[in-house]
Amino acid sequence: MTNSQLPIKKYWAPLIGQIGKLRDSTVRILPSLRQKSLVVPTLFIIILTLGIFARVWNFGRVPPGLNIDEASIGLEAYDLYHFGIDRNGNSFPVSFISWGSGADALEIYILIPFMVLGLSPITVRLPILLSGILTLPLLFFIAKRSIGTNFALVSMFLLAISPWHIILSRWGIDENIVPFIFALGYACVLLSTTTNKWFIASTIFFGLSLYAYAANYVAVPIFIACVVPILLISKRVSLRNVVIGLALFALLIFPLVAFVIINTWRLHGIRLGIFTIPRLPLDARFLVMTATSNNNLFLTILKNVWAMIRLLFIVQSDGNIWNVVDPYGYLYVFSFPFAIIGAFLLFQSRKIKQFPEKLLIFSWLFAALSIGFFQRVNINRIGLIFIPIILCTAVFLIWLGKQHKVVLAILIGIYLLSFISFNLAYHGAEYYKQAGEPFGVGLLPALKFASQQDHNPICVTGNNRAPYIYVLFSERMAPSQYLDTIKYVYPNSISRNVISLGRYTFGLENCTRVSTNVYVLFSEHPPSDNSVDFTEYDFGNYQVYIPKK
Repeated sequence: MTNSQLPIKKYWAPLIGQIGKLRDSTVRILPSLRQKSLVVPTLFIIILTLGIFARVWNFGRVPPGLNIDEASIGLEAYDLYHFGIDRNGNSFPVSFISWGSGADALEIYILIPFMVLGLSPITVRLPILLSGILTLPLLFFIAKRSIGTNFALVSMFLLAISPWHIILSRWGIDENIVPFIFALGYACVLLSTTTNKWFIASTIFFGLSLYAYAANYVAVPIFIACVVPILLISKRVSLRNVVIGLALFALLIFPLVAFVIINTWRLHGIRLGIFTIPRLPLDARFLVMTATSNNNLFLTILKNVWAMIRLLFIVQSDGNIWNVVDPYGYLYVFSFPFAIIGAFLLFQSRKIKQFPEKLLIFSWLFAALSIGFFQRVNINRIGLIFIPIILCTAVFLIWLGKQHKVVLAILIGIYLLSFISFNLAYHGAEYYKQAGEPFGVGLLPALKFASQQDHNPICVTGNNRAPYIYVLFSERMAPSQYLDTIKYVYPNSISRNVISLGRYTFGLENCTRVSTNVYVLFSEHPPSDNSVDFTEYDFGNYQVYIPKK
């Protein structure tokens, strides 16, 4: 060994030894780090996949057929896309006349771009399916921003397996878009700081949520009134951005305010460029359905509150097959005490850092509960409340996991078993049978088949509340073809049932008996004309009777 090599060995040997120790420790630590870093994304993907599967499995077949309000919404979007007017002849209304007492506009306008795919039950339901799926990662973000990652995973899991949200995501009425639109606004609130414009963006979504469903006319202003002081006191937003956001909110809802004024004081409808603010031919739903329309306001509010308590905390059901599958409720009936305990735990928490976020959750809960004071609620009318209930339930599960991990694991297993049982029932033969009538199973294909029989007059059963809407959905008539000829039984009644539309007559009692009549009838009503032989074609709940030549 030379003298020149001695310093190298003297000075570098200890360093090489330390590098070796560092290498050995790194080899031991890296797998655990890698394992921890993969846990959250792995669970996120598993929960998201579970939620997507529950929403797309048999999509278009469950629920079967097409609900009458879905048909109405799809038809309005189709007419606006192709003809620039709705089925009542109005150009881009801020709220639709629909059945006569009004229908909310947002879901219809969201649906318009989907009309490039054609008008079908699938396209009518597609926007709600997509919004339902997107709500899963959106809730993860909201929950993580509010409390933390574990809380976000549990919240997303509960939403993914929630019967309420699974059912909501699979059919296309206007109320079903509300949780997603409102949650977008809420997420923007959570992102708000004094140096960005997220609060201003939130007011856009809150304004749009008023166009999504009339029940929000009360809830959204109450929520904003709660949120603004919280954000200002906690210095999460600047006064300048609050002023700009509220001004933008007021500007956005101005046409809707004009619509409410016109139909409250029965003024004439007006046009704003291509947009219409219509005067409804009947009393508006937002007036008829509210407690203020009753003589005894206090008693009505008490009844409404009791109905809400019973729905949310006792039976978890409104008895409507399109909203709930009994006995599973909106989040499985055993979850009720968990949500109450979770709300208490959330309220009594002393973590200052998360305090504004917790107040925001309570603001959401309080605003949604206000709906139940002003109208008698069912599952879809009070759909705004279920995400905060899920968040409160997640608070309890997180607390339980810290106290008793084994009990939490058992409870998660019970949730999963309930989820499997619910899906088997929801996709089962019994549900299909029960949903047949409210979803008009068989009526659309029966009408399509009947319309192909030359130019015969067609007599359609009066069993369905408004079968004419299915005719318009099937025939794709331009409004100009029927607006001057459509005949109502009672034009000023709440249902405005139609007697005739083109070659179609609705209700056997309204049909003129001629030998060329084609009949589209509900299962319980065979043709009453014994002088004509018919060939019968079966379409499930409906039969088509073609006269033999």
